[in-house]
Amino acid sequence: MRGRRGRVLALAALLASVLPVGGRGEGMARPAADRFLAARPAAPGQGALARGLEAIRERALGAHVAFLAAPALGGRGLGTEGLEAAAEYVAAALAQTGLEPFGTDADALAPASWFQAVPLRGFEELTGEVEVRRQSGASLVVRPFRSGIDCRFAPHPPVRLTAPVVFAGHGIRDAEAGHDDYRGLDVRGKIVLILDGLPAGRSGPEAALAARWAPADAATRWERRREVAADLGAAALLAVETEPSGMAPPAEGGEGFFLPFAREADAAPPLVRVSPALADELLAAAALDTGRAAGAKPSELPGVTATVQIGARERRVAARNVLAILRGSDPALRDEAVLLGAHLDHLGRVGGVVHPGADDNASGVAGLLEIARAFAAAPAPPRRTLVFAFWTGEEEGKLGSGFYRRQPRWPLARTVAYLNFDMIGYPWLETDVRELLTALGPPAAESFLAGLELRDFVAPGLPPEAPAVEVALRRAAAATGLALYLDFTDGRDGGSDYREFARAGIPFVRFVDNYGPWYHQSGDTPERLDLGVVARISRLGFATAWDLANPD
Repeated sequence: MRGRRGRVLALAALLASVLPVGGRGEGMARPAADRFLAARPAAPGQGALARGLEAIRERALGAHVAFLAAPALGGRGLGTEGLEAAAEYVAAALAQTGLEPFGTDADALAPASWFQAVPLRGFEELTGEVEVRRQSGASLVVRPFRSGIDCRFAPHPPVRLTAPVVFAGHGIRDAEAGHDDYRGLDVRGKIVLILDGLPAGRSGPEAALAARWAPADAATRWERRREVAADLGAAALLAVETEPSGMAPPAEGGEGFFLPFAREADAAPPLVRVSPALADELLAAAALDTGRAAGAKPSELPGVTATVQIGARERRVAARNVLAILRGSDPALRDEAVLLGAHLDHLGRVGGVVHPGADDNASGVAGLLEIARAFAAAPAPPRRTLVFAFWTGEEEGKLGSGFYRRQPRWPLARTVAYLNFDMIGYPWLETDVRELLTALGPPAAESFLAGLELRDFVAPGLPPEAPAVEVALRRAAAATGLALYLDFTDGRDGGSDYREFARAGIPFVRFVDNYGPWYHQSGDTPERLDLGVVARISRLGFATAWDLANPD
C-alpha cells in the first residue's frame, strides 16, 4: 500500500489529465466536478436506516481497537498466537450480535463454525542463486551470483528453473499513458530482466505514470511490475536494484507465506532484485549495460539463459478467516449477497519491535464489528443476504481473501458487491484535499472547502462503471452528511483485499483514510486514532451496505 503523499499525487495527477483516477482506469473519463460531493446536512433520520446509523458507537469502536492493538497481541502477525487471539475475539463479538457463523456448515458431527481454515505454506531461511550462461564468441561464459551480494530474493516457494532471458525495458504496461515495454515481445516461459525507474521523459514528479509506477516503496514498485510479467506468462522477473543497500544480507531470511495453489495460472513468478553487475552480464550479449539499456529497445538477449534457484525451509501454517452471515428476508433477493470485509492481521514484530496496527487495521475490524451489530439489531433483516468477513494474511499478499475467492462460502456469481474497510482512523489533511481540488478551479474548490470539517471528508474507491455501487455511495453520503471524493479505479492492482474481488469482476467499495503518519510503524497505536473518523466511515459503510442490500 502506498503512503499518503504518493497516493495524493496519483489522484491529483490523473485528475489533472481528466482521466479515471487510480488503478488501470479502463472506464470512461468523468468530469472532475462529478467526483466531488460537497458535505450537506444529513437527511432527516427516520426508520431502520437512521436507527442503524445511531447504533454505531464510538465507545465500542475504541474498545475493539484497544484490545486488537494491545501489546499482548504482539501486532497480530500471521502465524502468531496474537492473531489467533484476535480471531477468537472477533468470533466472540459476532456471537453476541446473534449473527450466524459461516466459516463452515453444520453437519451431524459438529455445529457451524465462525472460522474458515486457510491452509498456508510458510517459507523461511531463504537462500538463492542466479547463474548466467551466455555465448562470448566461441566460448560459453558461466557466472554464478549469490544472494546477499548480487541478488535479493522476494519470498517464494523453493524452485529451480532455467530459461532464456528477455530484456523488457522498465517492465511497464500502461494503457492510459500509451506505454508498453512488452509490445512485440513474447515472454511466456522466459526470464524477464527489467530496469528500475521510468522511461526517458516520464520521470516528472507530477506525471501520472510516475505516480502509478514509481512509488517510494520499492516492494510496491516491483510487485506491480511482477504482476504485469505474471499476466504475460513470464517464468521469473529479474529487477535491477540500483541502491547497494538493496542487496544487503539482512534482507534474506524473512518468512513468506503462500496459498497452496503453487501451480495455478495466476501464481506469481519468482522476483529477484539484482545488482547492476549481474544485469551487465546479461546485457553484454546485446552490447549493452545498465547505463545504456534505458534508451534501448526491449528485445530478447541472444544466446543468454539464466538459472534461478531458491531454497527455503517450509512450515505449514493454519490460518483462519472469520465469517458470519445475516440471511436476507426477501425470497426474490435473499440468494444474492453483499460481502463486507476487513483484514484482521498486521505486521507482528519487525526487528523485534511490536507494530500494533491500530489504524491498520484494528480500525477497520472495529468498524465492521459495529456495522455487523447494527444490522443484527435492526427490526428486520435486509432484503439481500449480508456476509461479514475478517480476513487473515492481507499484509502477506491478500491471502485470506485470495483463498476465499478460490473457495467462496457464498457463490461469487451471486455476490453483488464487496465493501472493504482498511485503515479508517485518520482524517485527511487540508493540503491533501486542496491538491485533489485543483482540478475544480479556485471558485469551486473554495466553495467545496467552505465550512468543511476535515473529519467529514472521505475518498472511497470504486470502479468507474458500477452504477449500483455509485448510487449507494451517493445516497449514503446524503444520509450521513459526509463530503466525498469518488476515487474511480478498476482495483485489480489495489493494495488491499478488494483487489481479489475486483479480479473476480465484483463491484467494490474501498473505504480508507488518507494514511496516517504512522503507517506500518510501531507508533500506530490506539491513542493516536481519531475515533470520530472511524465512526463516520463506519456509518458511511453501513448506509452503503443498507442501500445495496435493500434495492429499490
